[in-house]
Amino acid sequence: MESQNKRKRILIARWALYTLVLFVAAALQTTPGFLCIGECKPFWILGVCIAVSAQENEFSGALFGVLGGMLWDFTSGRTIGFFAIGMLFLCFFSSVLVQLYLKKAYANIFLLNVLAGLFVTGTDFLFGYWMRGYPEPMRIYTTIVLPEVLISAILALFSMWLIHTVASWLSLP
Repeated sequence: MESQNKRKRILIARWALYTLVLFVAAALQTTPGFLCIGECKPFWILGVCIAVSAQENEFSGALFGVLGGMLWDFTSGRTIGFFAIGMLFLCFFSSVLVQLYLKKAYANIFLLNVLAGLFVTGTDFLFGYWMRGYPEPMRIYTTIVLPEVLISAILALFSMWLIHTVASWLSLP
């Protein structure tokens, strides 16, 4: 009975720290001017969600992706559910890919973040800019969106290190 209680406490502490890291990432993402390079502002929530989904199983990763997506929806002023649905699928598939085909290596996490970032920003760009008829959409995509994806994928390596540290520190016996 004592080991079950200890296991529950470890799981609660691990997920509480994951959620704390997610909220810190959301605060960093919405801080005006923080790590901006020109017009490029990195997104931190995606990196944390991909790191958690790579560390945990697919169901937990997908639910955490929904939480991160809803937080991203609320903080970005977009239509509620847009990022949540995208993050649900991205985190589920990234968790499955890491469990079945890839190792938890930093290069693989970097590539997953690049692909996920291209998907998220591509769909957001399609529905938010291209279809609304903004002038010079390809210039915006190549000079702002693509560098944001690259910068965010590089910064996601720190998120992976942090999530891996939390998971190994609070590992189950």
